[in-house]
Amino acid sequence: MIEKKKNLLFQMLLWTLQGLIVGIGAILPGVSGGTLCYAFGIYAPLLEVLSNPFRGVVKHWRMLIFVALGGAIGFVGFSGITAELLAWNEPVVLCVFVGLIIGTIPELWRDSGEQGRSKGSVFALLISFVAIAALFYLCENQWAISIPATVWGFAICGVIWGLSFIVPGFSSSTLLLFFGIYEAMSAGISKLELSVILPLGATMLVTLLLLSRGMNWMFAKYHSIASHCIMGFVLATTLMILLKDCIVKSLTLPNLLIYLLCILCGAAVGFSFTLLCGKLKSKLDRAS
Repeated sequence: MIEKKKNLLFQMLLWTLQGLIVGIGAILPGVSGGTLCYAFGIYAPLLEVLSNPFRGVVKHWRMLIFVALGGAIGFVGFSGITAELLAWNEPVVLCVFVGLIIGTIPELWRDSGEQGRSKGSVFALLISFVAIAALFYLCENQWAISIPATVWGFAICGVIWGLSFIVPGFSSSTLLLFFGIYEAMSAGISKLELSVILPLGATMLVTLLLLSRGMNWMFAKYHSIASHCIMGFVLATTLMILLKDCIVKSLTLPNLLIYLLCILCGAAVGFSFTLLCGKLKSKLDRAS
């Protein structure tokens, strides 16, 4: 009984840390909140909560509380800090988050093949990889769309942010940077401005509720294809972050070594997180 309580306490701490990283990652340009949720193994439970709130909350209420707590701290509390860190050294910050994602890829690959790995699944991975890579390329090099910093503009931000949690690999912050509203939005969040938070939060919640059922159905009916599709999103996002101008244009030998060190440290943390979460889940399942 004592051992079970210790495991549960540690699991709660991990959920909070995962939520914290997801919240911070959602603020970072190039990083998808959904990708981090999927990487840490909390995507499916969150999707279940959104698509069937009553059953999902009853089943996952502990995880929901601590992930939401960590996410809120990371999302609101670090929005201003994240902007400062990016201004200080954007490549270093992005490389750390790339490492976090890379560290979870072995577990993602294992999970995606739990129900087999057909030719269709591999094809879905390739198609999703190309689609997300093309989207990033178009956003960065071809499109020139701007969103005004108004109530309606922040409402559009909420829709884009909701999509980034439902569709892992879809980076809301990157798009909002391209649309010219990222700085005004992050400043408003850090200052708890209701004119920013309310429209953004409302449209994000509506987007999550509307799209979660469809994504949940996809996983239930076509788990292997959906999992490999998301794997493609994750891999494409990781690659496109590494190809961002701020990283590529600053590549000198000393910087390359620093970036590799940041990636390796991030990967070690991400890999350790997946191992810890897996072991704790197994212990709690056996104890229950």
